[in-house]
Amino acid sequence: MKAWAVHGVELPFGDEPVSWWIDGSGAVHDRPVADAELLPGGYVLPGLADAHAHPAVGSGPAGLAPLDPGTARANLAAWARAGITLVRDVGSPGGLTLRLGPGPGMPALQAAGRFLAPAGRYYPDLLDAPVDEASLVGAALGEIGGGAAWVKVIADFPDLAAGTDAEATYGFDTIARLAAAVHEAGARVAVHSTVPGAGRLVAAGVDSIEHGFGLDERAVRDMADSGTAWTPTVSALLAMLDAPGITPQRRHRFQEGRARVAELLPLAVRLGVPVLAGTDVTGSIPREVALLARMGLEPKDALAAASIWPRRFLGAAATADIVTYRHDPREDPDQLASPAAVVAGGVRLR
Repeated sequence: MKAWAVHGVELPFGDEPVSWWIDGSGAVHDRPVADAELLPGGYVLPGLADAHAHPAVGSGPAGLAPLDPGTARANLAAWARAGITLVRDVGSPGGLTLRLGPGPGMPALQAAGRFLAPAGRYYPDLLDAPVDEASLVGAALGEIGGGAAWVKVIADFPDLAAGTDAEATYGFDTIARLAAAVHEAGARVAVHSTVPGAGRLVAAGVDSIEHGFGLDERAVRDMADSGTAWTPTVSALLAMLDAPGITPQRRHRFQEGRARVAELLPLAVRLGVPVLAGTDVTGSIPREVALLARMGLEPKDALAAASIWPRRFLGAAATADIVTYRHDPREDPDQLASPAAVVAGGVRLR
């Protein structure tokens, strides 16, 4: 594997240019490595990370729909070329992403398998096998047996048949049993949560709160104590506010959620909660970083949420992931869409 040389400001927290070298094994050195190729660009990241992604789900005029394996793999490859070297897939129809496998030019991938939700309480085209409460723990362990590093539980959702707003789908005691069983099996639990009461999910032992529009200060403090991550998916929240046909009740709840996220995100960072950037199916990493800054995070912290914080939380392997930029993306997040160079797993893609 080729060796690389870098000279630039180490993002997201660096201020002065430094030089370092990455050998073919991915190890970093502070002295020159033989035959290392100098990468262009004066600002350097160990790769972007998308901690809430759905490469096997598409969004179109008719709503969300499953994608075929070739399209899902093409999505991942395109994200890698854009500098996203780590992806956490938090659910795919039928667990399709588990079957994609790694490969050159692809980001490192952690996948959650299929969505776990009861009948009528998730997007029907994505929920191929509904899971009732009595079957939840067994279904979760089945996903882990199929290779899932994460289990994705839809902890609240509207009743699609009745047309009512979101409410809890499973009892908190059941989710606590699921979390214990999943941890025993060596995997982790991510929960879709948009309504108040998310603190009870934290107490149940889940590992990450996805969306979290119903979090409160007590829950955020508990997350700091327990190491529970928060992926706020701000792009998704704004998309829900603008969705056609949204009921006044849901619009009001999401407006409250937006205000709550803006209030709690800076607190979460100050307390050390792992705040992770995620695009869902509506956004992009440059937009999510810009929105996190608009929600009150310092630009360097917004960029950390899309790079070193998810790498640390997800336990990214020490591979030669390097992304460089010609201009400082902390001053202009749009720069994240135009990297000068991308190396993923030691392979230069750009």
